[in-house]
Amino acid sequence: MDFSLSEERKMLQETVARFFESNYQNINKRNENVNLPEGFCKNFWKESAELGIISALVLPKFGGLGGDGDDISIIFELIGKSLCVEPFLASGVLSSTILSSVSNPNLDLINQIVEGKLLIAFAHTEMNNRYEDSFIENSASLKDNKWCLNGTKSFVINGDTANKVIVSARIDGDVNDKAGIGLFLVDNDQIKNRSYNTVDGYRASELIFDTTKAELIARDNEALSCIIKANSAGALALSAEALGIMETCFNLTLDYLKTRNQFGKSIGSFQSIQHRMVDMMLEIEQVKSAVMLASSTYRSDEKTRDKNISAAKNLVGRVGKLVAEETIQLHGGIAMTWEYSASHYAKRLIMIDHLMGDSDYHRDRFKLLSASNL
Repeated sequence: MDFSLSEERKMLQETVARFFESNYQNINKRNENVNLPEGFCKNFWKESAELGIISALVLPKFGGLGGDGDDISIIFELIGKSLCVEPFLASGVLSSTILSSVSNPNLDLINQIVEGKLLIAFAHTEMNNRYEDSFIENSASLKDNKWCLNGTKSFVINGDTANKVIVSARIDGDVNDKAGIGLFLVDNDQIKNRSYNTVDGYRASELIFDTTKAELIARDNEALSCIIKANSAGALALSAEALGIMETCFNLTLDYLKTRNQFGKSIGSFQSIQHRMVDMMLEIEQVKSAVMLASSTYRSDEKTRDKNISAAKNLVGRVGKLVAEETIQLHGGIAMTWEYSASHYAKRLIMIDHLMGDSDYHRDRFKLLSASNL
């Protein structure tokens, strides 16, 4: 299997890399964007749309220019390297995936996302839901022929700045049933919103629904299929982002070891330190291979897609912890300072393991999907 990038994707990679580097020159610039009222830079988001970066996350038949696993991985690996905080995951991947996967795709909303004019968040996570696709307590009911939602969604990424929110809710059945699920589109100004900053500098919200009017966009098997596909796309994007962070952490650490002197020579010359760096490099190479495989099979059958994505996300969680710890320990005290970038990369790397399923969840999911193929 040939994993080399096409000429078009090489151009995409080079263009996006230059754009991110020019706008995220250092950690101070990133911190400025984090402290903006929206939690990200609106001008950067607009310029990203004009450059076609958001479009590269959407299939051509829905108005985009890419949308394959390789496109997602290229962009999110660069997002990881720059620690970009703009809502590429929430709006560009999760929401656009759902809107393009329903039986009647809303091309107008997708085009507005691609053009950077509309932000949509995906609200699926709940307090009692441990990453499961079908566990939903939030309820939906018909009242005067209009759908109304009741309940709470927790940790909705960019839920405070989104114009609209796609919400999963249970129409009927028990909380674990695969049937009876609906996906609804809700205007954000109709929702009670409690926003907060996450430990890694991003923005999330708790959304409370109290007989909130909503528009049904999918239900039952179609709705569950859309949720699974969106969560898989999100897990792939996060895996690629983590790979970019790992590579940056390795390079930061290597540069530091070459310049930090102790006992009259650089600490990178000590054999024990070299062994730790080699181990870290080998683990990162394994993650790179897993992400490449998951990207290349993203458009294949669902079981193959989800199995390979779970394998990558599981590895990302385990290796990410190792890389974060080694980066901090090999740097020493300087790695814990706000002005130095290492701590920010390490925090994001640890947080990624808890988004879209942690390493334990994806290990069990991989085993289940592998057994079902026997």
